[in-house]
Amino acid sequence: MGHTYVKATFYNASDYIQYLEGKLRLSDVRKAEVEALVDTGATFPALPEEIIAELALPSLGEHPAETAEGVKRVELVANAIIKIEDRIAQSPIIKRPKGTTPLIGVVALEQMGYRVDPTTGKLVKGLPLMI
Repeated sequence: MGHTYVKATFYNASDYIQYLEGKLRLSDVRKAEVEALVDTGATFPALPEEIIAELALPSLGEHPAETAEGVKRVELVANAIIKIEDRIAQSPIIKRPKGTTPLIGVVALEQMGYRVDPTTGKLVKGLPLMI
């Protein structure tokens, strides 16, 4: 099985709430459209620093985390709204180095009700996990 990529839109969550409240037009909400790697081994979504800057997501500080390279400190930034097709999720974002591939982790996938079909490597819609 290969890698699973998906088109995703990341929105500045504060802007998006203002849009929902009628205070901003959707076209004025800061957003980034990306081709993201679906990483079922990752908890949170992750974006490279240049996209985080474009979205103006403030830092929440560094926190210890278990990574593919062992236990390290990672920088979390404020929540973003993530949209894949017609579904949305909200999650804090892990800051990655400039030029790295955006990632979608299981928190966002489960909020949206997606799973990866292991036989096809494609995203499959289901019901969101609401427990």
